[in-house]
Amino acid sequence: MSDWRKQLQPASFKGVPFEVLSDSSTFGRRIQVHEFVQRDQPYCEDLGRITRRFSVNAFFGGDDCLDKRDAFLAAIDEDATGELVLPTWGAMQATALPGSVDTSREDGGVVWISLEFVESGDKGYPVATPATDAQLGDAAGGVLDAGSNWFTDAMGAVDTARVNIAAMTSSVAAAYGLVTGTIGTITRTVASAADLANMVLNAPANFVLAVRASVGSVRTSLSGIDPAQALSSLRSAAGNSRSMGYVNPAGGAHTVAAVQAVNELARSAALTVALDAASQLPVQRATAPAMALPVWQQAAQALERPLVLYAPDVLAARDVLDAALWDALQGGNGRPPLDVLKALQDARVKARRHLAQAAGAAVPTVQITPPAMLPALVLAHRQWGDATRAAEIVQRNRLRHPGFVPPQPLQVARE
Repeated sequence: MSDWRKQLQPASFKGVPFEVLSDSSTFGRRIQVHEFVQRDQPYCEDLGRITRRFSVNAFFGGDDCLDKRDAFLAAIDEDATGELVLPTWGAMQATALPGSVDTSREDGGVVWISLEFVESGDKGYPVATPATDAQLGDAAGGVLDAGSNWFTDAMGAVDTARVNIAAMTSSVAAAYGLVTGTIGTITRTVASAADLANMVLNAPANFVLAVRASVGSVRTSLSGIDPAQALSSLRSAAGNSRSMGYVNPAGGAHTVAAVQAVNELARSAALTVALDAASQLPVQRATAPAMALPVWQQAAQALERPLVLYAPDVLAARDVLDAALWDALQGGNGRPPLDVLKALQDARVKARRHLAQAAGAAVPTVQITPPAMLPALVLAHRQWGDATRAAEIVQRNRLRHPGFVPPQPLQVARE
């Protein structure tokens, strides 16, 4: 059993300390009682929790009691709202109401003060917040548009009669794997690397339409997926965009130009999917269950917990996406056109902003060390009051067996 004296906190208001003799507070709900004619029972309307008021009897003591008093009054005169810390209530935002200060010769060295505080609420004015997910989705579309235009312009300068078909087919194999791995529905139109090379040379506009249609299908499938799937899609697509393969210069300048055009369009498609997956990550944390059940009850009725992300995972995915966008900005096959650079830089800025908010809404991790070898379900119940989260500990720390968690440092969710 904890000692209540050890839980007391030093009293202060806006950083100015004072001593507390006693305090009292109001509590309860605002209830409006409605009485009706010819009815024996009233109707009680709940109007919400009452405003908390704290009445405090306090004092300043010591040879510098007058200096402490003046510092306290100056803090209130400057702004009556600030952080209030009371010994038994802890820290809160509060506003000081008019009070009184008493001094007497009999109590030399002590200044008595009677204070009343009221909890501070939000001003309630509507504040516009940027929809970073929608902004990132628009930036993803901009990357695809810029990449498509780059491909069209590049193919317009290629003399298809001078392209070495065999060299191009072997060189676009990596791009074909990237396209099919990221947007698999394109295989209905382009069944092999040879088909890809043939379409690029004979109908480049149709190839662009096929890529855009497949990307659009993938972006539609990403809408509303759970955060874990979105995070996995982000990392996969962003990582794939960096594996463009080797362009063999033996096929000639026109062959190289055609292969590079295909590679950059494939990269744009993969980055578009990665950015759109990133836009699906939530920036507000899902609400956890209000109360944990005993272990025996959880065995019969498992808790339904919302899907959440870990902050380290979101930050790691942000780094992968940022690295992929940086590679695209550098232009592995020559410096990209200005409109492509602008689209990529815009996407990079918006991705950083959105993923920073997503990381802030994700669950942070802490390090714990079990006192002895324990089953994962016991450790989960001790940590969160929820034995059903045992698999979370096992997966997070890659444990060999859920029944034997060794007494070593583990990374678990803070809440």
